[in-house]
Amino acid sequence: TAAALDGWDYIVIGAGAAGLVNAVRLAERGNKVLLLERGGPSLYDSGGRWQSDWMKAANATFTAFDLWSLAAMSYSTRGDLSDPIYCSQVTELAACILGGGSVVNAGQHFHPPDRYWDRYYPDGWKAADMVAAQDEVSARCPASPITSPDGTEAHIEIYPVLKDIFLSMNFTEVVTEVEYNKKEKNFGRDVFYTVHGQRGGPLRGYFLDRPFLPNLTLQMYTKVDNLVREGGIITGVNATYRGTRVVYRSNVVVLAAGVFGTSPLLFNSGIGPQDMLQLAAKLGRNHYAADDWIISPVGKGVYDNPAIPVQIDHPVAKIYNVSEVWYNPQEPFKDEILFNRTGPYTFYGRVFVMWYDVPVTNNITNTTTTITAQAICSPSSTLGGRLGCPWYVGEGIQSSADIVYTPDGLVSVRGNPYFSDPAGADLRAAARSLSEFLVAGRRADPRFSPVAPDPATYDPADVDAIARYINATRTGNNHWQGSTKLGDKEDDGTKGGRAVVDTDCKVFGTDNLYITDAGIATRMTTSNPVYMVMSFGEKCAERIHASRSSDK
Repeated sequence: TAAALDGWDYIVIGAGAAGLVNAVRLAERGNKVLLLERGGPSLYDSGGRWQSDWMKAANATFTAFDLWSLAAMSYSTRGDLSDPIYCSQVTELAACILGGGSVVNAGQHFHPPDRYWDRYYPDGWKAADMVAAQDEVSARCPASPITSPDGTEAHIEIYPVLKDIFLSMNFTEVVTEVEYNKKEKNFGRDVFYTVHGQRGGPLRGYFLDRPFLPNLTLQMYTKVDNLVREGGIITGVNATYRGTRVVYRSNVVVLAAGVFGTSPLLFNSGIGPQDMLQLAAKLGRNHYAADDWIISPVGKGVYDNPAIPVQIDHPVAKIYNVSEVWYNPQEPFKDEILFNRTGPYTFYGRVFVMWYDVPVTNNITNTTTTITAQAICSPSSTLGGRLGCPWYVGEGIQSSADIVYTPDGLVSVRGNPYFSDPAGADLRAAARSLSEFLVAGRRADPRFSPVAPDPATYDPADVDAIARYINATRTGNNHWQGSTKLGDKEDDGTKGGRAVVDTDCKVFGTDNLYITDAGIATRMTTSNPVYMVMSFGEKCAERIHASRSSDK
């Protein structure tokens, strides 16, 4: 049944990591909430049915989204499904499905260190202010390195090999899910939001596994085109529900459509940089008169983790065969996953994670800054005797780009967000940390044999050579954030600042429009961002409800 057109306290747009959390928490505070999702279901319990032939024949109650062992499949397909996984109008991978990126990603669940909030966020958003929000995220979506309920672990054999190498580099081992503040020169087990041997996360922890809320309505297959506004007052949204144009009315609208969904919605609604509002008008999507535009730095300065492929041959590594799970599962592993959600098919593959705060000199200002390198290691899915340790840099990076419309109306990235900072600090941090690892690995373990970068072409001890390898091979990681930054009133983007939303998550220049997704990040986070984004959902629900209640 289609949702009611009016009578809502809040409309939340986007049922991803932020939107699910935000909508549920607003509803739990007694508000009547409509949650609109462009895509269809994902996890089995949400109505999703992406299954292989053997799963269908066995009447399995899980999908490829539910099983950790099949999580990587969603990266390489835009569907083989009646409902596409990714948004077709976006040039990057942006999930258009219930749960958003949290149901297609690796499910890694890293609590940001306190320093991240204290360094980069305004008053009201410091580490002490984030405790309640983050505690709630941890309680509803706990992190664990062990995905099988019976404690079964698979492919753990690579962990002690890597442990010895990093200990030789004077790193310290940590319990990742507990010692979250130790991300300077540390390593530990990779951790996931896992529950009952399958994917957990916000869709389960906040929605499917929680008590029914009669004042919260989720409606899928609803594409929001733009906002209905009069000056700075938002009165509703123009949407298309299963091919029919509709207008939904509410007192407040919250955008949680992710960096590639929220930015174009704002462009279409006359909010953003002038060039994008002009282009949106030319495309027939922004119908607001120029004198009603709200000029704001929407889409500006978006970040992503650069990803560098690193492959090592080592005899202890065993093949992690993902295609086997989909096409021809082994007995008894098949029965274990089918009936008990236990065994190796509950396992994703990622075992080891490290963080390294790399001090680098800014060649322009001649000052020293710190950039955090991260590696996540797993056995190969195609070759026995090989492991992958893709290398990233995160917190502290200077490179960024912009979210824009292309002339033909696609949502895309303008500029180079990877190793493009004029000072060259991002690249030096990545090259130095990777060089140190490759040299230490060969020194600590004679069986350690780098394949990529190839030591015959790129001398592991030569930081400049490793930098050339990085520039030749780097990709992105789809951890986009920072396109609608949060800031205090002194940073108001409508007055020349860099912030799009204030500390209550309200869009500057409006009275009742809020953003709660990854776009409000002020800087790149230390690790994979889903935990941070869920924390945004929590914190913004708290701030929005409090500010709206005080206005009444």
